[in-house]
Amino acid sequence: MEEEEIEEIRRLREQLPVSFKRWIAREIESGKISIKEAIERFGVNGRTIYEWLSHYSLGKEVSLSIMTPQEKQEKILLEKRIKELEKALEYAKLKNIAVETMIDVAEEQFRISIRKKAGPKQ
Repeated sequence: MEEEEIEEIRRLREQLPVSFKRWIAREIESGKISIKEAIERFGVNGRTIYEWLSHYSLGKEVSLSIMTPQEKQEKILLEKRIKELEKALEYAKLKNIAVETMIDVAEEQFRISIRKKAGPKQ
């Protein structure tokens, strides 16, 4: 490989965004353009196109495996726990509102300050 070709590959890697490279790879994979057309149209050498295909093609996406029965059971238990915690949080919020309301009413009826004042002690 000539020095100019190596420099071109480096220049293209640095200048072109990953989204463009991914787009080219997917256009070639889908058959919308051929590798030859991509080389001519975008002025890139074939080796660069093949590198983009190997790095950014759809075949390189990570696939998730199917959950095992044990993982499904664990997921169900975790979802149940989340619902319990959300219910407990809602209850705690309501309790806090009730306590605040009770203190407001008591301060108003008895004309005394129940809440502590912020700041240093005197």
